[in-house]
Amino acid sequence: MTFSTEHRVTLTEGQISVILNSLEHTMDRWEQSGYYCEEDQQVIDSVFEVLEGSVDAYYEKVERAQAKQPVAEW
Repeated sequence: MTFSTEHRVTLTEGQISVILNSLEHTMDRWEQSGYYCEEDQQVIDSVFEVLEGSVDAYYEKVERAQAKQPVAEW
């Protein structure tokens, strides 16, 4: 197995939020300490892209489903 092996996991929106907030905190600490590694930054950016994209895709799917619902005319 390599680090590029993909896995499918189920996370709640709260768990995704914790992960993203932790990564932001880590990046802030790196910045304060003067640490910078392009490879680490690229990995973190890709994690953000996947996790934020997953949440965005869910809400887009919900919006499309809601748009298909008939309008009640009472």
